Amino acid sequence: MNIILATQNKGKVEEFNRIFADYSVELSSIFDYGITLEPEETGNTFSENAQIKLEYYLEAIQNNKAYDSSQKNLLLAEDSGIEIKALNGEPGVLSARYGGEGLNSTDRNNLILEKMKDVVPENRKARFVCCIKIVDIEENIKYEFIGYSEGLIMDNIYGSRGFGYDPIFKPLGYNVSMGSLEPQVKDKISHRGLASKKLIKKILDER
Repeated sequence: MNIILATQNKGKVEEFNRIFADYSVELSSIFDYGITLEPEETGNTFSENAQIKLEYYLEAIQNNKAYDSSQKNLLLAEDSGIEIKALNGEPGVLSARYGGEGLNSTDRNNLILEKMKDVVPENRKARFVCCIKIVDIEENIKYEFIGYSEGLIMDNIYGSRGFGYDPIFKPLGYNVSMGSLEPQVKDKISHRGLASKKLIKKILDER
């Protein structure tokens, strides 16, 4: 079985490779099929954006015909982000583009910290959300899996691991940021890891 990752985010590719490492599946990405364009994410929810990506890359992969049709090929699209209660759910689906063009992850983290500089600890609740959509390229069978990771926004940037908002997010039950955790620990509690566990149980463990 081959799972094609429909993402251009190298951090996500690394995480999925770790998560699926113990399973008898091959992982490839859209880069392996010469696909470098990406769709405009116009959805109002993570599910809608994941669906946009799934449909866009499914058409590209089917037109490409470069995949090995002698094995089962699944296309995995994902949309994820962070929702902060004190910011009325922002950045949400705009997590990767929060603050406008030209900002990097550190800039976006600092933007959130500045907006929350006067927010007391008990009001700094946040959660990571991940929506995975996966489809059998030949049979067009689709599934959706959602994972949540609850926690708090910290008062500064901590840790150099992970990516995105990991350095300012403290998962519940931990005293350090997501960006300070060992990768294998993060994968067990992260939104992406938890959504992937549901996928694994449904698709891989039932084989």
